[in-house]
Amino acid sequence: MRRLFIASTAALILGGQPGHACSGPGATHIDAIYPSGTDVPENQLRLYLYFTAPMAEADILPHIRLTLADGTVVEDPFLSNRFDLWSPDRTRLTLLFDPSRVKTGLDAHEELGRALEAGQSYVFTVDAGAVDASGCTLSAAFSHEFTAGPSDIDPPDPSNWVLDVPAAGTTDPISVVLGSTHDHLSMAFRIRARNAVGEIVAGRIDLAQAETVWRFFPNAPWSEEDHEISIGQELEDLAGNRPGQLFDQPVGADMPAPILNLPFRPDPN
Repeated sequence: MRRLFIASTAALILGGQPGHACSGPGATHIDAIYPSGTDVPENQLRLYLYFTAPMAEADILPHIRLTLADGTVVEDPFLSNRFDLWSPDRTRLTLLFDPSRVKTGLDAHEELGRALEAGQSYVFTVDAGAVDASGCTLSAAFSHEFTAGPSDIDPPDPSNWVLDVPAAGTTDPISVVLGSTHDHLSMAFRIRARNAVGEIVAGRIDLAQAETVWRFFPNAPWSEEDHEISIGQELEDLAGNRPGQLFDQPVGADMPAPILNLPFRPDPN
């Protein structure tokens, strides 16, 4: 897992002229994209980009392009925002597929359809002209290829998750297999390991297998007592579905209450 947590606002080194290329080992570039896999649902809500240094706050969208595999440009796939959606330190950019096109029954969806279409392959590109906070352009362009699949209309269901429980007295991780790709930030903030009295266990979170597996490494060895994996109601998959709630849920639909606690006990030696 790379740089999942929001860092404190960085001190920015200002200077230089907007748009000039900067060379050297510290030249800014994109080092991660989420979801990291190559298969997404056509009703995906977000893409996340991670930069190696703080970026200029506004006007990155002109440097971003989504095309079909044959080069056809997808028009206006992302929600436009004057200052874009940056983390406080401006190293993580959240790109929202226009929700009014994602959600059925809305005018934009009926007129334009979704930006992504099941069965189509896409190339997401950020050109090297995007400018960082010091006025330097990126050291290189970035591209990521993926394929859209059918809409995800199944909310996260922790009752179907599979736990690989570690041994007591070790700092081996507990692994939770979610069965499908979830929003990586949501996995980082909405899933926790707790001890017998409900306290959050201190440790490190890691995501694996294209954000389908949540792993937790405790700072101290596991005790031989009851624990649980607790899941926040706000946990989201790639389509914005939450436990017991669909992003595109029909009016009046009633869904069963989700299970939000998964008990486990580290194996005795």
